[in-house]
Amino acid sequence: MLKFFRKIRQNLLSEGKTGKYLKYAFGEIILVVIGILIALQINNWNENRKNRLLEQQLLKALLIEFETNLVNLDQVIGFNDSNIKNSISLGQYTGPSLPEFNEKELSELMVGIFKIEPRFMPSQGTVMEVINSGKLSVLSDAKLRKALSDWQSTLESVKRQEDYVVERRDLGHEFFLKQGNFRRHLNIINDPLLDAKPSRFKNNDFTFLENEEFESQLYLFIVASESLKQSFYLPLRSKITDIIKEIESQID
Repeated sequence: MLKFFRKIRQNLLSEGKTGKYLKYAFGEIILVVIGILIALQINNWNENRKNRLLEQQLLKALLIEFETNLVNLDQVIGFNDSNIKNSISLGQYTGPSLPEFNEKELSELMVGIFKIEPRFMPSQGTVMEVINSGKLSVLSDAKLRKALSDWQSTLESVKRQEDYVVERRDLGHEFFLKQGNFRRHLNIINDPLLDAKPSRFKNNDFTFLENEEFESQLYLFIVASESLKQSFYLPLRSKITDIIKEIESQID
């Protein structure tokens, strides 16, 4: 094809038809430019098509990840609610003198509070891959890109409050360990995890309830746990559900 066009130009020059030659050369340049533009357009179309396919794959993986995280968060909120409920119930027994109580009921409250540590441990594999690999730009939804960019800082904020709750819980736990007998409480409630045998130590396992500092630590734990739920877990849950809705709106 190039030889054909070159031959035409040479013939025009040899015949002294300079004007026609220039017009022809100009037309040939335009054809070449048009060809390049068409090729670029096809290439761009192919790239866009590949990006859209990749976007759909990422969206589906992100949807699974955030739906799983929502289930996990609901479970953690349940654990936290249980800790709050048990702590409030235990607070009814604190004071300068112990009221009448049921050993098994009190032991279940104590073990229930200290047995489970509320921690939201989300799956982040897909989110981190999207961010660290530079694939965030593949997602066409600006709102979703912003939410994913902020995800890590949101989790760090939640973790700081969780750490504070655990710190408050551990301080109360220290009173329990110093003045109580955890093995005896496990035996009282017939805990299936350890199948604890009766302890040979004889002591009053509930004297810590008469300690004013323990009462203060207990209620600091309650307040911190309630704050964790209201100011961190529930807003986080709303954020996850918003992300899920945003993802679903983008999936074909």
